[in-house]
Amino acid sequence: MISKGYEMIKSAFILSLAVLVASCGQKSTIKTHVEARALCDGQHCTFPVVIPLSDKSISSFKSPVSDMNPLFRGFASSIMNLGASMGAGKTRLSLTQPIPEIPGELASIKIKRIFFFIEGDERKENFEFLRRLAVKVGPTILDNENPNWEPIVETDSFGDNEMSFFTSLFPSKRDRHAQKWEDSSTGLLLLKYNQEQKEESLKGEEVGEINIIQTDKPNATRKYLEDQYGQYFTRIHTLSRSILIEFKKNPVQIEMFKNRLAQDALKVEELGIGEINPCSHNICMDLKVPDTNLIPMLKKGNALRIDSYIDPKHAPKSFQLKGFLEFEVKIKAKI
Repeated sequence: MISKGYEMIKSAFILSLAVLVASCGQKSTIKTHVEARALCDGQHCTFPVVIPLSDKSISSFKSPVSDMNPLFRGFASSIMNLGASMGAGKTRLSLTQPIPEIPGELASIKIKRIFFFIEGDERKENFEFLRRLAVKVGPTILDNENPNWEPIVETDSFGDNEMSFFTSLFPSKRDRHAQKWEDSSTGLLLLKYNQEQKEESLKGEEVGEINIIQTDKPNATRKYLEDQYGQYFTRIHTLSRSILIEFKKNPVQIEMFKNRLAQDALKVEELGIGEINPCSHNICMDLKVPDTNLIPMLKKGNALRIDSYIDPKHAPKSFQLKGFLEFEVKIKAKI
């Protein structure tokens, strides 16, 4: 029996879709840290949803698509819990996230980017401690008809069958348990990282150069960079006391940005801008993800189960995992 409260929420959801569709061709009102335009082709409107990865940003995040907060926050929380599990030296993280009903007006949800940046607290930490990582997502059913949207998090060691599957994703051995698990699973292999084959795990020249800027005044610095230098980059995010910028794929513009910034020494000093470091594979991971519509999966249950396999060489002493998670959302133009 569907409650009146749920019907009201669903009505608000559909109303928000109508507003988004009606605004096609105009600048989107979605605020994700960089202004984006909804792209409409007459049948669908497509727009990005970006969540910077930090506890504060996830808790304060408001989805531009009404009532989809549990889904977007759930994915982001799983990534943040992944960082905590890495730091604790765990090999397994499972998260079960209740999700809202997906209305027919929502045509597609894809994960487009999963970007990690590691920052050490006491000394320089990097991703050399992480040998392998795999994350698989699948639908599941929770008995609770009125979930509070809080995820169920488990960290532990894998059973033999589960471990067999995840280790079989990487070179050498496969066994019958792994093959059976893989064949019977309806889940999606969301990402796979192998330190020995980084070029197969990470994005390359298809994305622009990313720099990390240290600053004492992150909010003021981001506003200054957006106002004065926005023509040089495609995205900007605040990651605690760091600013992430992704440049347009034009090396001339990168040099122009750096030269102009160097000439503005007084403002740089006022904002407490420190080191500006380009990302390398040691401190940044821009992971390849499948170009897959999640809607069919989401409609098979009322929750998602996200299983992660972590193979660390050791537990890092102290670090923070930052970054961003980007979705692409497509809505039918006629509702």
